[in-house]
Amino acid sequence: MAVGRYGTWPSLLTPADAVAGAPRFGDLSLAGGPDGPVVRWTEGRPAEGGRSALVEWRAGVSTDLAAGASVRTRVNEYGGGSSWVAGDRVVAVDDADARPYLLTSDGPVPLAPAPPAPRAWRYAAGSSGPGGAWSVVERERHCDGGGTPFPEPVNDLCLLDHAAGQVVELFAPGDPGTGDFMAAPTVSPDGTRLAWLRWDHPDMPWDAAELWCAGLEVRDGAARVSDPVCVAGGRHGGRTTSACLPSFAPDGVLWFCDDRDGPGGGTWRLRNERGDVVDVPGEVGEPRWVSGGSRYGFLADRVALAAQHDGFHTVWIWDPVTGRADAVPGISYVELLVADGASVVVVGGGPDRTTSVLLVDPATLGLTDLRPAPPVLDPSSVSLPQHVTFPTAPTASDATDEPVAHALVYLPRLDGTVGPADAAPPLVVRIHGGPTASARPELSTSVQFWTTRGFAVADVNYRGSTGYGRDYRDALRGQWGVADVADCLAVADYLAGGGLVDGARCVIRGGSAGGFTALAALCA
Repeated sequence: MAVGRYGTWPSLLTPADAVAGAPRFGDLSLAGGPDGPVVRWTEGRPAEGGRSALVEWRAGVSTDLAAGASVRTRVNEYGGGSSWVAGDRVVAVDDADARPYLLTSDGPVPLAPAPPAPRAWRYAAGSSGPGGAWSVVERERHCDGGGTPFPEPVNDLCLLDHAAGQVVELFAPGDPGTGDFMAAPTVSPDGTRLAWLRWDHPDMPWDAAELWCAGLEVRDGAARVSDPVCVAGGRHGGRTTSACLPSFAPDGVLWFCDDRDGPGGGTWRLRNERGDVVDVPGEVGEPRWVSGGSRYGFLADRVALAAQHDGFHTVWIWDPVTGRADAVPGISYVELLVADGASVVVVGGGPDRTTSVLLVDPATLGLTDLRPAPPVLDPSSVSLPQHVTFPTAPTASDATDEPVAHALVYLPRLDGTVGPADAAPPLVVRIHGGPTASARPELSTSVQFWTTRGFAVADVNYRGSTGYGRDYRDALRGQWGVADVADCLAVADYLAGGGLVDGARCVIRGGSAGGFTALAALCA
């Protein structure tokens, strides 16, 4: 075993490997077919100028469904929800003009008129009616039909008539269930009910988003929404809760997540309108930064879901009759999860597995990688994350006088090399974006680049991060640049105090919201 000075180990990972990061996928969907499950997703392709390709996997063969086009939406600028299933066909949004198209054997058919200015009208996250004859979608408009800009973008829901290729209005301004933002439409299997989320300025969706449900009638090119009611979320009785991820089960029952109860001052738990609650550790819900999110789905007699607990994600197969939940091994991070009767598919990764598209067998809990890639490292050189909880400085937003924060810690590891017995490794503190996101417990070359050179890495789930309950998420309110910075300083002190890192050799890095925290930490 060679002894090498920490920070100088002979890693095989290059800077190019580090900046490449893990692959990113979106818009996951699943349907049954005569030859087994049909899985579709979008994936970024840096080698093609960053094009977002729409891929279909069927019977072991992958096909680019929209060759040459970049399937992407820019709703709320963060995008998401750029493709969805409509019967036996697919609707995809072309980034070139922001219009949704029905993909047919004769070519793409536009489902909305061209906007008066480039990308002035945007569509996302469609939910189709029976047979795929129409879809209800999120819509964001930056101007009226004559091209006159609105004071601020207008966000609402509308219906796309696939046969006529036209947009059908569903709501008038001020209707019950409307608001500054309307999102996440979901249509019942029989097409007679519509559920959606709404919230108003100055809230973000994870603050007080409400779940609404109404009757829906679509006939002869017209649509009518009736008897809308608020099902969950919002500000009621002096308490604020947030709902997310609505979806109808095959039997027509509405499911959703909200944080009305649970540990951590309220946890995004999965429940339905009948009052059933899925009891698994952690949070199923997530902050809505992008459209088209999905963290659960329905099998013939069970529910598949992903929950985040103590920094790691678990895929569970839950039986509503017995209450038993079986964990799927090998997955520690989940971006998306969908199910369709007999199959489950996940965009996710593991501590020793880069994120990919994984087909789960609900009977055996086994995994099939639909997007296999060569291993980035020999397993003997992969540093595995350890979840640590450490004391941190109190702020005005904390629910306790002795707050704690959390991190995923990766210690140096390279096969055949160890550090000197009388030294400790330098530390890289990583700050995720969001700021209400969380560290990704996946195999990442941007982490392993450092650990294989003899650095330790602390990926901090600072106060404000998701996965630890509402109180923890709210602890950053009014304290951004204070609580997060304190947590980054505290993790370095904690690890140095335990002899795990050299406290005199610590650096910090982050992007987006994490970049703000990194810069603020330099001034602390």
